[in-house]
Amino acid sequence: MPKFTIELPSALSLRLDAITDSDKVKAQEFILESIAEKIALIAEKDEVCAIADDRFEEFLKNRQSVPWAEVSIYLERRAAGEATLPPVPKTFIP
Repeated sequence: MPKFTIELPSALSLRLDAITDSDKVKAQEFILESIAEKIALIAEKDEVCAIADDRFEEFLKNRQSVPWAEVSIYLERRAAGEATLPPVPKTFIP
């Protein structure tokens, strides 16, 4: 396993010490878990952005969208437990 040396600012080091002392967690475990969580968040954000880019590209091709007013009504009805059909996309006119 590769090894890294990390220089922490004093304030951050003190906070890390406080957490690892009180929770009886090793600093290395805490840092590794933190890095893994951050990597997962970045990957998830990248996936969401890729989906948004694909959807926007599709919108630019077909110019179809659903007005927010219709989406809002649909979501309110769904939240109330009503069986309702989703709104139908229409040609976008700016």
